[in-house]
Amino acid sequence: MEQRRLLLAFGLSVLILFLYQEVIVRRYRGSPTETPAVSTGERAPAPASTPDRTPSTTALAAPADGADLIPVETGVIRAAITPLGARLNNLELKSYRRTVDPDSEPLELVAPGPILPLTLQLGGEASDARLVYQADRSALQLAAGEQGEIVFQADSPSGLKIEKRYRFEGDGYLFHVTVRISGDDVPRSLGLILTPMPLDGLTGTGREVAIALVNQSLKERPLADVHKQPFQLEPSVWVGFAAQYFLSAAIPLDGPAPAVATVVEDVPFARIDTPLVDGAAQFAIYTGPKDREVLARAGQHLDRALDFGLFWFVAIPLLQALRALDRVTRNYGVAIIVLTTLVKVATIPLTRTTFRNMREMQKIQPQMAKLREKHKDDQVALQKEMMELYRRHRLNPLTGCLPMILQLPIFVGLYNALSHAIELRHAPFAFWIRDLSAPDRLVIPGIPAGWPLIGNGVPVLTLFMGASMFLQQWLTPQQGDPTQQRMMMVMPLVFTFMFINFPAGLVLYWLVNNLLTIGQQYAMMRSS
Repeated sequence: MEQRRLLLAFGLSVLILFLYQEVIVRRYRGSPTETPAVSTGERAPAPASTPDRTPSTTALAAPADGADLIPVETGVIRAAITPLGARLNNLELKSYRRTVDPDSEPLELVAPGPILPLTLQLGGEASDARLVYQADRSALQLAAGEQGEIVFQADSPSGLKIEKRYRFEGDGYLFHVTVRISGDDVPRSLGLILTPMPLDGLTGTGREVAIALVNQSLKERPLADVHKQPFQLEPSVWVGFAAQYFLSAAIPLDGPAPAVATVVEDVPFARIDTPLVDGAAQFAIYTGPKDREVLARAGQHLDRALDFGLFWFVAIPLLQALRALDRVTRNYGVAIIVLTTLVKVATIPLTRTTFRNMREMQKIQPQMAKLREKHKDDQVALQKEMMELYRRHRLNPLTGCLPMILQLPIFVGLYNALSHAIELRHAPFAFWIRDLSAPDRLVIPGIPAGWPLIGNGVPVLTLFMGASMFLQQWLTPQQGDPTQQRMMMVMPLVFTFMFINFPAGLVLYWLVNNLLTIGQQYAMMRSS
């Protein structure tokens, strides 16, 4: 088999895997099979399935009374709890802004609506959304290193006494909620409600998913699919909602518990059902950035929310290197250029081997053409003669593929590292690129907004990337028949279209990598 066909097959396979991972797996990941929870010790058995316990929106909803909100402020968050249901009314991240403007409002992670986070479902149609709680303090303010709590108490119409205890830390995005219920007919379990984050200001892909960690496996489902069918989950370490750069999750501290993400009357929410142990249940709540270091400090396996893919062992060190380079360059765009250059330098021996093999294969193309013409009706004889030709010239068709395969984990790992780097959010580079996490667009006066592809601005960086791919393909030693060559020349157009809405940071990486490859090819062509 020809070297060119092997390379073409490999390249198309990589492209298909890339598209499958990004378009199919991440967007349409199916729900897991559900199994009952196993009871241990004195814990009551957790319910194995939850659809019959989903009440109507009316049972879970209640308007928050803004006048009585109890403010909570720490070094990193600014929140408010409404006494009506002792629910989270709003929560802002003080270090993150809604837009690229540094003077814009802090990013809000609680969406307004009829259902608020941390509502308790007490079984059947009962919830605490309309119970009026009494708080032991009117406000809470904490500095870094401090801890504090607010205790809410209420009596339900059925005679239950409910206590909700919120405990915050002055420098963390993780806080704790402890629920205690006493009285007659105490439910065996309760459900804690979480709601999706508002998309306004989240940037990134603009796509939010229901997410959970189940048996050390990350499960995701887009909200659009949750609207179609409930997302039933086996006992989960944590469950919640995630966007590209932010996470809102609830962790049952008494052990994994079954959960569901569903929609009732067009209102989406997630619920995790945990048994009451001696009338109490404990949760940890995380609402903050998907920053690997922050998630790791929070514990509870929250760092698994960052899915670096198959080559995570490459992506994580590269992400750490990117942060280190930014501390030197003070510009993440420059850091991406330097990191890409260092990776390219490290792979020079592999690139040289690939190019040298392709040049040698190009030299025997006339002989291969003659063999194809001679044995056009006998494929067995053709393959035998081609293998003899390779032997005489001491060539191995797989020699050019092996270096490309060895480079694949590095380039895919770097791609995944940049895809999850919250550091790129609202990070400027130069000229018109003010946000490396958003698609690059150069707004040119006079272009109608309704024009396709360029109505919101011209993707200059992406067009340069496409041009660099075309030049790189043109410099690559041509092998194989004209049909294959024309197919490869179309690939830059395909990639340009794919990258139009990619974050500018990823496009910058790909452009720099292409330019460095062109330089390598030119230098090797001159030397040969």
